[in-house]
Amino acid sequence: MDDQKLGEDVYAVQMNPETCACKTPLQVAYFVLDNAKYWYLNFIYNFMHKCFDMDKLHFVEGDTDSAYWAVSGDENAGIKQQFKYVIKNQQFYNENAMYFFPTIEGDLLDEKKILGLAVEREGPEMVALASKNYYMKVEDKEKIKLKGVNQNTNKITKDQIMDNITNGTITKCTNMRLGQKNYQMSKLATEKNGITGIHTKMVVLSDQSCCPYIYGLKASDYKVQ
Repeated sequence: MDDQKLGEDVYAVQMNPETCACKTPLQVAYFVLDNAKYWYLNFIYNFMHKCFDMDKLHFVEGDTDSAYWAVSGDENAGIKQQFKYVIKNQQFYNENAMYFFPTIEGDLLDEKKILGLAVEREGPEMVALASKNYYMKVEDKEKIKLKGVNQNTNKITKDQIMDNITNGTITKCTNMRLGQKNYQMSKLATEKNGITGIHTKMVVLSDQSCCPYIYGLKASDYKVQ
């Protein structure tokens, strides 16, 4: 259910359908999910490691179909340089880059080719606590991604993210929504940890590396060498 505040006591409410129809075979869903991981790693190990100087690249964060990299290239070339100045095997890059990167400028079909890659965002600065939990500066704008937190009602800043990294400070957020029970509409508030050094899938250590979340283990139980 989605809602939008129109006035002090007036809300527009859109109800989601109670049922939906999905004709996609379950096998297709598993195939896509499994192959997404395969091609993700295929690009990193069979392309990036072979033609890029990986000492000049740092994996910041990623998800099923996206990856954000910090590139230490030419500081005078601007933020649009991509991987140009970290190529160590130019011949391998020239022979294989066409299978991954767009090669025809302005051609949408080439940019969206199957198993291909396209640039989502570029910027001079990025800080990530975990997947779907990051700050990024894009030109003169700031992009903050914080899954599960309504940023329309919670003001999140870069300083809060940095404070969590340096001091372990947890920022609590409150999500507001409307709920209906017995034909009575109520305004509900849910408080959660918005910025924290731990989430349900990974434990983030002091050096920002991520370890598996195992019940009963805390970040202090892991050793960083």
